[in-house]
Amino acid sequence: MSDTDWRTLLSTARRLLGRGEAMSWGSDSWCAWTTFSSLEHELTYWKCGLPDELEILETGVADGGVWGQPFLYSDLAHLIIPAKFYWERFDSGRGFENGYKHQNIARLSDELRSLGVPHRLTDLVLEVKLY
Repeated sequence: MSDTDWRTLLSTARRLLGRGEAMSWGSDSWCAWTTFSSLEHELTYWKCGLPDELEILETGVADGGVWGQPFLYSDLAHLIIPAKFYWERFDSGRGFENGYKHQNIARLSDELRSLGVPHRLTDLVLEVKLY
């Protein structure tokens, strides 16, 4: 995956799936990712909504945005976009709320395929896995 492929994937996903937030209940989109650096150290997967268009820079995702910290595209090892994701929250006026939000990953896959962005699609996820 080139930097251009990553930019195209993230901006297309953001356009088709909607805005991202750090908390699933407030997010229209959701994804998880890990880096090659993380695979060598802590084995962390981060999760939150897709970054805003202005956060999708030339060589990586910007610091301080939806993803909370910068990530270089060259360090991204695995990105997962689920077909549906669970959300929950407690609202003092309404109490506990929860549910699922659906993402049209088949439509996203069609668009990415037409743009030449490599990825894998299953019933559960759209993913790019580079290891």
